[in-house]
Amino acid sequence: MPDIEISRYSIETWIKTIATGEFHYKNVMGLERVLTPKEDNKLRGIIFELCKANVCETIGRRDGYYRPIQDIVAPLDFSATEEKTEFPVLYPFGLRKWVFIYPNTASIVAGAKSSGKTGWLYRTIALNMSKINTVLLSNMEGGKEQMYDRFLAMGIDLKTAGLQVYEVFDNFHDFIKEPNTLYVIDYIDAPEGIDFYLIGAAITKVRRKLVNSHALIGLQKPASRDIAFGGDQTLKEAAMYIALNSNKLKIVDAKVPADKTLHPKNMQWTFTYSDEGTTFNDIKPYYGE
Repeated sequence: MPDIEISRYSIETWIKTIATGEFHYKNVMGLERVLTPKEDNKLRGIIFELCKANVCETIGRRDGYYRPIQDIVAPLDFSATEEKTEFPVLYPFGLRKWVFIYPNTASIVAGAKSSGKTGWLYRTIALNMSKINTVLLSNMEGGKEQMYDRFLAMGIDLKTAGLQVYEVFDNFHDFIKEPNTLYVIDYIDAPEGIDFYLIGAAITKVRRKLVNSHALIGLQKPASRDIAFGGDQTLKEAAMYIALNSNKLKIVDAKVPADKTLHPKNMQWTFTYSDEGTTFNDIKPYYGE
Protein backbone atom coordinates (compact mmCIF):
# COMPACT_ATOMS: atom_id res chain seq x y z
CA MET A 1 0.00 0.00 0.00
CA PRO A 2 1.21 3.58 -0.47
CA ASP A 3 3.29 5.16 2.27
CA ILE A 4 1.24 7.02 4.85
CA GLU A 5 2.55 10.30 6.19
CA ILE A 6 3.41 10.09 9.88
CA SER A 7 2.43 13.49 11.21
CA ARG A 8 0.82 14.70 14.41
CA TYR A 9 -2.18 16.06 12.53
CA SER A 10 -2.93 12.82 10.68
CA ILE A 11 -2.45 10.64 13.77
CA GLU A 12 -4.55 12.90 16.01
CA THR A 13 -7.32 12.96 13.39
CA TRP A 14 -7.27 9.15 13.14
CA ILE A 15 -7.47 8.71 16.91
CA LYS A 16 -10.32 11.20 17.30
CA THR A 17 -12.45 10.10 14.33
CA ILE A 18 -11.70 6.45 13.52
CA ALA A 19 -10.21 4.63 16.51
CA THR A 20 -13.02 2.97 18.47
CA GLY A 21 -11.10 1.06 21.13
CA GLU A 22 -7.67 -0.23 22.03
CA PHE A 23 -4.96 0.18 19.41
CA HIS A 24 -1.24 -0.45 19.11
CA TYR A 25 0.79 2.57 18.14
CA LYS A 26 2.23 0.74 15.11
CA ASN A 27 -1.29 0.21 13.72
CA VAL A 28 -2.46 3.83 13.72
CA MET A 29 -3.96 4.93 10.40
CA GLY A 30 -3.88 1.31 9.21
CA LEU A 31 -0.09 1.14 8.96
CA GLU A 32 0.83 -2.26 7.56
CA ARG A 33 4.54 -1.90 6.85
CA VAL A 34 7.64 -2.33 8.98
CA LEU A 35 8.76 1.02 10.34
CA THR A 36 12.33 2.21 10.17
CA PRO A 37 13.93 3.03 13.53
CA LYS A 38 13.60 6.74 12.68
CA GLU A 39 9.88 6.36 11.86
CA ASP A 40 9.29 4.29 14.99
CA ASN A 41 10.89 6.94 17.21
CA LYS A 42 8.89 9.68 15.50
CA LEU A 43 5.63 7.77 15.93
CA ARG A 44 6.29 7.04 19.59
CA GLY A 45 7.11 10.70 20.16
CA ILE A 46 3.87 11.85 18.55
CA ILE A 47 1.81 9.39 20.60
CA PHE A 48 3.60 10.57 23.76
CA GLU A 49 2.69 14.19 22.97
CA LEU A 50 -0.93 13.23 22.25
CA CYS A 51 -1.12 11.49 25.62
CA LYS A 52 0.07 14.70 27.29
CA ALA A 53 -2.66 16.54 25.34
CA ASN A 54 -5.34 14.09 26.64
CA VAL A 55 -6.10 12.74 23.16
CA CYS A 56 -5.25 9.18 24.20
CA GLU A 57 -3.80 7.25 27.12
CA THR A 58 -1.77 4.10 27.74
CA ILE A 59 -3.49 0.87 28.71
CA GLY A 60 -2.21 -0.80 31.85
CA ARG A 61 0.74 -3.13 31.55
CA ARG A 62 0.42 -3.69 27.79
CA ASP A 63 3.36 -1.84 26.28
CA GLY A 64 2.54 0.11 23.15
CA TYR A 65 -1.23 -0.10 23.53
CA TYR A 66 -3.43 2.98 23.89
CA ARG A 67 -7.07 4.02 23.82
CA PRO A 68 -8.76 7.26 22.74
CA ILE A 69 -9.95 9.55 25.51
CA GLN A 70 -13.60 10.36 24.93
CA ASP A 71 -14.69 13.93 24.43
CA ILE A 72 -17.36 15.23 26.77
CA VAL A 73 -20.70 14.70 25.10
CA ALA A 74 -24.20 15.96 25.84
CA PRO A 75 -25.82 14.61 29.03
CA LEU A 76 -28.37 11.82 28.72
CA ASP A 77 -31.85 12.80 27.56
CA PHE A 78 -34.57 11.02 29.56
CA SER A 79 -37.53 12.73 27.87
CA ALA A 80 -38.47 9.69 25.76
CA THR A 81 -37.64 7.04 28.36
CA GLU A 82 -40.47 4.72 29.34
CA GLU A 83 -40.96 3.53 32.89
CA LYS A 84 -40.17 -0.13 33.68
CA THR A 85 -39.16 -1.18 30.17
CA GLU A 86 -38.18 -4.84 30.11
CA PHE A 87 -36.24 -6.95 27.66
CA PRO A 88 -38.63 -9.77 26.71
CA VAL A 89 -36.25 -12.69 27.15
CA LEU A 90 -37.57 -15.99 28.49
CA TYR A 91 -35.45 -18.22 30.69
CA PRO A 92 -35.76 -21.93 31.55
CA PHE A 93 -37.23 -22.89 34.93
CA GLY A 94 -39.64 -19.93 34.63
CA LEU A 95 -37.02 -17.64 36.16
CA ARG A 96 -38.61 -14.52 34.69
CA LYS A 97 -41.33 -15.00 37.29
CA TRP A 98 -38.71 -14.01 39.86
CA VAL A 99 -36.25 -11.73 38.03
CA PHE A 100 -36.92 -8.52 36.05
CA ILE A 101 -34.58 -7.97 33.09
CA TYR A 102 -33.90 -4.48 31.72
CA PRO A 103 -32.48 -3.88 28.22
CA ASN A 104 -28.72 -3.39 27.91
CA THR A 105 -27.94 -5.82 30.72
CA ALA A 106 -26.13 -9.14 30.99
CA SER A 107 -27.01 -12.33 32.87
CA ILE A 108 -24.44 -14.90 33.96
CA VAL A 109 -24.66 -18.69 34.12
CA ALA A 110 -21.68 -20.04 36.08
CA GLY A 111 -21.49 -23.78 35.61
CA ALA A 112 -19.30 -26.51 37.04
CA LYS A 113 -17.98 -29.17 34.67
CA SER A 114 -20.77 -31.39 33.25
CA SER A 115 -23.44 -29.36 35.08
CA GLY A 116 -25.59 -28.64 32.01
CA LYS A 117 -24.36 -25.08 31.40
CA THR A 118 -24.22 -25.33 27.61
CA GLY A 119 -27.56 -27.16 27.53
CA TRP A 120 -29.11 -24.37 29.61
CA LEU A 121 -27.77 -21.76 27.19
CA TYR A 122 -29.09 -23.71 24.20
CA ARG A 123 -32.49 -24.17 25.84
CA THR A 124 -32.66 -20.40 26.35
CA ILE A 125 -32.00 -19.94 22.63
CA ALA A 126 -34.81 -22.39 21.82
CA LEU A 127 -37.24 -20.42 24.01
CA ASN A 128 -36.45 -17.08 22.36
CA MET A 129 -35.20 -17.40 18.77
CA SER A 130 -38.69 -17.38 17.23
CA LYS A 131 -39.53 -13.97 18.74
CA ILE A 132 -36.19 -12.23 19.40
CA ASN A 133 -33.25 -11.83 17.03
CA THR A 134 -30.79 -14.27 18.61
CA VAL A 135 -27.03 -14.66 18.09
CA LEU A 136 -24.86 -17.46 19.52
CA LEU A 137 -21.16 -16.76 20.09
CA SER A 138 -19.49 -20.09 20.85
CA ASN A 139 -15.98 -21.46 21.25
CA MET A 140 -17.39 -24.60 19.59
CA GLU A 141 -16.13 -26.88 22.35
CA GLY A 142 -17.24 -30.30 21.17
CA GLY A 143 -17.34 -29.25 17.53
CA LYS A 144 -19.93 -28.22 14.98
CA GLU A 145 -21.43 -31.70 14.69
CA GLN A 146 -22.17 -31.97 18.42
CA MET A 147 -23.79 -28.53 18.43
CA TYR A 148 -25.93 -29.54 15.46
CA ASP A 149 -27.10 -32.74 17.21
CA ARG A 150 -27.91 -30.95 20.46
CA PHE A 151 -30.10 -28.40 18.72
CA LEU A 152 -31.70 -31.14 16.63
CA ALA A 153 -32.67 -32.87 19.90
CA MET A 154 -34.77 -29.76 20.64
CA GLY A 155 -36.37 -29.87 17.19
CA ILE A 156 -34.15 -27.12 15.76
CA ASP A 157 -32.34 -27.87 12.49
CA LEU A 158 -29.44 -25.43 12.29
CA LYS A 159 -29.33 -25.93 8.52
CA THR A 160 -32.62 -24.07 8.15
CA ALA A 161 -33.38 -22.41 11.51
CA GLY A 162 -31.69 -19.10 10.66
CA LEU A 163 -29.81 -18.88 13.98
CA GLN A 164 -26.65 -16.80 13.64
CA VAL A 165 -23.72 -18.76 15.11
CA TYR A 166 -20.15 -17.43 15.27
CA GLU A 167 -17.03 -19.24 16.43
CA VAL A 168 -15.40 -16.88 18.94
CA PHE A 169 -12.63 -17.41 21.48
CA ASP A 170 -12.01 -13.90 22.83
CA ASN A 171 -12.93 -10.24 22.28
CA PHE A 172 -16.60 -11.20 22.26
CA HIS A 173 -17.58 -7.54 22.35
CA ASP A 174 -16.37 -7.16 18.76
CA PHE A 175 -19.37 -9.26 17.68
CA ILE A 176 -21.99 -7.18 19.54
CA LYS A 177 -23.28 -5.16 16.59
CA GLU A 178 -27.05 -5.58 16.23
CA PRO A 179 -29.74 -3.80 18.30
CA ASN A 180 -32.78 -5.55 19.79
CA THR A 181 -30.90 -8.81 20.03
CA LEU A 182 -30.33 -11.63 22.52
CA TYR A 183 -26.64 -12.54 22.54
CA VAL A 184 -25.77 -15.94 24.04
CA ILE A 185 -22.07 -16.49 24.78
CA ASP A 186 -20.71 -19.99 25.43
CA TYR A 187 -18.35 -19.23 27.13
CA ILE A 188 -15.88 -16.54 28.29
CA ASP A 189 -12.64 -18.00 29.62
CA ALA A 190 -9.41 -16.47 30.91
CA PRO A 191 -6.91 -15.47 28.21
CA GLU A 192 -4.21 -18.14 28.10
CA GLY A 193 -6.05 -19.82 30.99
CA ILE A 194 -4.28 -17.72 33.63
CA ASP A 195 -5.52 -14.12 33.79
CA PHE A 196 -8.87 -14.87 35.41
CA TYR A 197 -9.26 -11.29 36.63
CA LEU A 198 -9.76 -10.26 32.98
CA ILE A 199 -13.04 -12.20 32.73
CA GLY A 200 -14.90 -9.45 34.59
CA ALA A 201 -13.48 -6.84 32.20
CA ALA A 202 -14.60 -8.94 29.21
CA ILE A 203 -18.15 -9.05 30.59
CA THR A 204 -18.15 -5.27 31.03
CA LYS A 205 -17.01 -4.76 27.42
CA VAL A 206 -19.90 -6.93 26.17
CA ARG A 207 -22.47 -5.14 28.31
CA ARG A 208 -21.33 -1.70 27.15
CA LYS A 209 -21.78 -2.64 23.49
CA LEU A 210 -25.44 -3.68 23.89
CA VAL A 211 -28.10 -1.54 22.19
CA ASN A 212 -31.58 -2.35 23.49
CA SER A 213 -30.27 -5.90 23.81
CA HIS A 214 -29.42 -8.51 26.43
CA ALA A 215 -26.49 -10.90 26.81
CA LEU A 216 -26.55 -14.31 28.48
CA ILE A 217 -22.97 -15.30 29.27
CA GLY A 218 -21.70 -18.71 30.28
CA LEU A 219 -18.72 -18.96 32.64
CA GLN A 220 -16.93 -21.86 34.26
CA LYS A 221 -16.77 -22.30 38.02
CA PRO A 222 -15.39 -24.76 40.55
CA ALA A 223 -17.92 -27.27 41.89
CA SER A 224 -17.10 -26.12 45.42
CA ARG A 225 -18.46 -22.56 45.09
CA ASP A 226 -21.16 -20.49 43.38
CA ILE A 227 -18.97 -17.78 41.86
CA ALA A 228 -17.19 -18.33 38.55
CA PHE A 229 -13.48 -18.20 37.87
CA GLY A 230 -12.78 -14.48 37.85
CA GLY A 231 -14.30 -14.02 41.29
CA ASP A 232 -16.54 -11.19 42.46
CA GLN A 233 -15.70 -9.08 39.39
CA THR A 234 -17.99 -11.40 37.42
CA LEU A 235 -20.88 -10.45 39.71
CA LYS A 236 -20.95 -6.69 39.30
CA GLU A 237 -22.48 -6.51 35.79
CA ALA A 238 -25.03 -9.30 36.20
CA ALA A 239 -28.76 -8.57 36.13
CA MET A 240 -29.13 -12.22 37.12
CA TYR A 241 -26.38 -14.57 38.30
CA ILE A 242 -27.01 -18.31 38.23
CA ALA A 243 -24.88 -21.14 39.59
CA LEU A 244 -25.25 -24.59 38.03
CA ASN A 245 -23.98 -27.73 39.71
CA SER A 246 -24.86 -31.31 38.89
CA ASN A 247 -28.69 -31.45 39.00
CA LYS A 248 -29.05 -28.19 40.95
CA LEU A 249 -29.62 -24.56 39.90
CA LYS A 250 -29.32 -21.55 42.21
CA ILE A 251 -30.04 -17.85 41.75
CA VAL A 252 -26.94 -16.39 43.37
CA ASP A 253 -28.15 -12.82 42.91
CA ALA A 254 -30.61 -10.68 40.98
CA LYS A 255 -30.40 -6.89 40.69
CA VAL A 256 -34.15 -6.35 40.24
CA PRO A 257 -36.73 -8.82 41.56
CA ALA A 258 -39.90 -9.21 39.51
CA ASP A 259 -41.87 -9.10 42.78
CA LYS A 260 -40.52 -6.37 45.04
CA THR A 261 -41.88 -8.18 48.10
CA LEU A 262 -39.81 -11.31 47.41
CA HIS A 263 -36.14 -11.25 46.44
CA PRO A 264 -35.10 -14.44 44.62
CA LYS A 265 -31.54 -14.46 45.94
CA ASN A 266 -30.52 -18.02 46.93
CA MET A 267 -33.64 -19.65 45.43
CA GLN A 268 -32.75 -23.17 44.26
CA TRP A 269 -34.17 -25.95 42.12
CA THR A 270 -33.20 -29.55 41.41
CA PHE A 271 -33.58 -31.15 37.99
CA THR A 272 -32.61 -33.96 35.69
CA TYR A 273 -31.75 -33.57 32.03
CA SER A 274 -31.56 -35.66 28.89
CA ASP A 275 -28.49 -37.34 27.45
CA GLU A 276 -28.25 -34.54 24.89
CA GLY A 277 -28.18 -32.08 27.79
CA THR A 278 -30.85 -29.78 26.38
CA THR A 279 -34.07 -31.00 28.02
CA PHE A 280 -34.51 -30.31 31.73
CA ASN A 281 -37.01 -32.49 33.59
CA ASP A 282 -38.32 -33.00 37.12
CA ILE A 283 -37.73 -29.36 38.03
CA LYS A 284 -38.52 -28.93 41.73
CA PRO A 285 -37.86 -26.21 44.32
CA TYR A 286 -35.05 -27.07 46.70
CA TYR A 287 -34.77 -25.68 50.21
CA GLY A 288 -31.51 -27.19 51.49
CA GLU A 289 -27.98 -25.82 51.51
